[in-house]
Amino acid sequence: GTLKVGEVILPGESEQTFVLVAHLCHPAMVNDDLTGVVVGLEVMRHLLAQPKPYYTYRFLIVPETIGSVAYLSHNEALIPKMVGGLFLEMLGNDSPHALQFSFQPKSRVDRCLASAFKGLDPAGYSGPYRKIVPNDERQFNAPGVRVPMLSLSRVEKPSYPPQPYREYHSSLDTPQIVTQARLEASRDVVLGLLQAWERDQYIVNHFKGEVFLSGYGIWIDYRVNPEGSLRLFEIMERCDGEHTISEIAQELEISFQSVWEVVSLFHEKGLVSFARSPVNTAPRRE
Repeated sequence: GTLKVGEVILPGESEQTFVLVAHLCHPAMVNDDLTGVVVGLEVMRHLLAQPKPYYTYRFLIVPETIGSVAYLSHNEALIPKMVGGLFLEMLGNDSPHALQFSFQPKSRVDRCLASAFKGLDPAGYSGPYRKIVPNDERQFNAPGVRVPMLSLSRVEKPSYPPQPYREYHSSLDTPQIVTQARLEASRDVVLGLLQAWERDQYIVNHFKGEVFLSGYGIWIDYRVNPEGSLRLFEIMERCDGEHTISEIAQELEISFQSVWEVVSLFHEKGLVSFARSPVNTAPRRE
């Protein structure tokens, strides 16, 4: 027989690949998971219209479970290049956004997406691998593959018996429970997560000691960025060539976006640069 897979590829400067996945699941159901397909396609449409990214992006539309298994089986040479991923499911209903971590919750992609999600949807929630809605991301996280793939969905907080949303696996899963506004909001969350992934680099200091900020005209408005304003000096002291933006955000328990606003201002003033690998800027000690 034949198993068809939809694939959209956006080549980046690097062959390191971020994988988006959505599945074609039960016939005649909309939220599970045509909504993931629609959001994924809109995300790729947006990315394809932008300047060339650093990472390569690959969006897969597969039959549930077996599609991911078959794709990985036939494309084993691609697996070492897959640095992370996000499974998209149930994104059109009125439940809150939920970010489910990968099997490797301390991975760089988990850390980055978690810190960005905090700023993109404060009403959303997150949870461990398999504890929200286990699906195709299992195949990417599985032994022998181990691609850290998270998932984004709109589901109620887990309960027993499991019921991700009221109309789940029923004839009530129709276009009436989905709105364009919610699909667009989910698209924007995904785009925000990917923007953070592109930006998440090591911050290399070109200064020594604590910077006299007013001398550079640096000021963070508390009303616009309260986290960045309150934690400004703590962010600065972590700009050492050995911390990424997401690492700083997680250490300080603030959003990726709050840290980005501060370090991008430092960058504008020539105080820091960005690097894909760590840079030791401390003096050498015998």
